Amino acid sequence: MGGSLKQKLFKSRLTKIDYFIIVLAAIFFPLAIVLAAIRVLVTQRHNSCKGRNNRLFGWVLVLTFGVMEFLIMIGTMDDNDVDGLISSTIVLGIVILIPAIIMFVIANREDKKFSSLLQVYSNAIIRKRLVHIGQIAQDARVTPAHAARDITFMFEERMLPYGKIDNGMVSIPSLLNKSESPTQGEFVSRSGQRVQYTLGNDAAESVNFERTETQVGSVPKSVECPGCGARTVVTQLEKKECEYCGTMIVA
Repeated sequence: MGGSLKQKLFKSRLTKIDYFIIVLAAIFFPLAIVLAAIRVLVTQRHNSCKGRNNRLFGWVLVLTFGVMEFLIMIGTMDDNDVDGLISSTIVLGIVILIPAIIMFVIANREDKKFSSLLQVYSNAIIRKRLVHIGQIAQDARVTPAHAARDITFMFEERMLPYGKIDNGMVSIPSLLNKSESPTQGEFVSRSGQRVQYTLGNDAAESVNFERTETQVGSVPKSVECPGCGARTVVTQLEKKECEYCGTMIVA
């Protein structure tokens, strides 16, 4: 019914604060590591920040490795201790550089994971027309709190049409004005039963028809007029005059 909005591959970006911490790592890496850890603890609950946090820590570790390697080279320059320099480099590479590489790999994986999640949100809102945060969260298999934060991020980054979250509901004015917005109606089937239908609600590619639950005594029936043969819809035990010949019809 509704077209899905194809999301571009998400790539987390470092902010000015992140660049400051990275530059600080080249000057005084212990403080940079502490600041990076604090930033991770504060923002890690946001799915949009997980890739960036791992990338930030990776760069801090790379610069820490560079600074420590430089200091070791200066310390061994007078002694010409090449073997000691090589041994120190290997140890630092194992302790610092390898974890940094792992951080970069995790960052890319988190970005791809969040990209997939963004596509799920987009399909749930644009294609399936879900508006309740709880329903969207269930569709994405995340908590409502995570869904609310992620969708707010999508609004801020203009990944969705202009809208907002109000009282646990996603409100996008432009979608409400489309002709394919949810429409409800009722018709009488050939068997004489009244059927309610909903168009463009939660259906993805098909139209779901829901039959109303009525009491047995009030189910409408299509009855043939004994006078002229025309068919008229009447409920059980109801008397109705034929609109063509005036004969009384009883279900």
